[in-house]
Amino acid sequence: MTINQVLLAGYENLASVDSADFDGTNDYMRRVGFTGAADSKSGILSAWIRLDDGDGSVHVILDGIEVAVSFAFVRVDTTNTLRIDGDNTSGILILRLTSDTAYTAGATWLHVLASWDLAVAAGHLYINDVEDLAAGPTLTDDTIDYTVTTWTIGANSGAGFKTNGCLAEFYFAPGQFLDFSVEANRRKFISESGKPVYLGTTGNLPTGTTPLVYQHLDDTEAVANFATNRGTGGDFTITGTLDTGSTSPSD
Repeated sequence: MTINQVLLAGYENLASVDSADFDGTNDYMRRVGFTGAADSKSGILSAWIRLDDGDGSVHVILDGIEVAVSFAFVRVDTTNTLRIDGDNTSGILILRLTSDTAYTAGATWLHVLASWDLAVAAGHLYINDVEDLAAGPTLTDDTIDYTVTTWTIGANSGAGFKTNGCLAEFYFAPGQFLDFSVEANRRKFISESGKPVYLGTTGNLPTGTTPLVYQHLDDTEAVANFATNRGTGGDFTITGTLDTGSTSPSD
């Protein structure tokens, strides 16, 4: 058993994790491209998000930019709905998954779990283990540009629309896919009791392959280590000063 792994009654392989607090004013993380990234039609995203302020405004969670073509890959929009977008290399939107429910600031942690495979027009979005995909998603059979030059967590590429809230267990796996309508696949990321599960030291356990991005903090670990990518894509650099979140999804 590793230090961040807790077995509960032999059934749930829970993880004791900490969170990073982005203040909405100065804090974000950035890196130039992902090492080993490749454009593809599929992807998986899993993240725990606590929204602390800013209802009715945009919070960008993950953003990518290629020269002048920028897209907010994961964001909370002005309608307080959560949105996942993906563009092709021409900057044309080919993926959009939007939550049917609006989510406002509060103490509740949201687990965002999404997957897509544009080759077969498959898209899944689950919030706190409940399907929450608005009608009419965009699932165009084309290739998503994952090899953009710059990626940012907690703001857009121009350091605007900063996230005011906490993030934990941020997992992003371009080129991989799991069907999250299958409960057993959701249990690879969230337990039946609604808590984070152990993803492996490099995030390899859900699919057997290490993702490009896995930003993780053990309980009580130095919060600056949230910039250390346990995945294969390379570390981020922090602008501002992250604080340890006052709560975590493991609480």
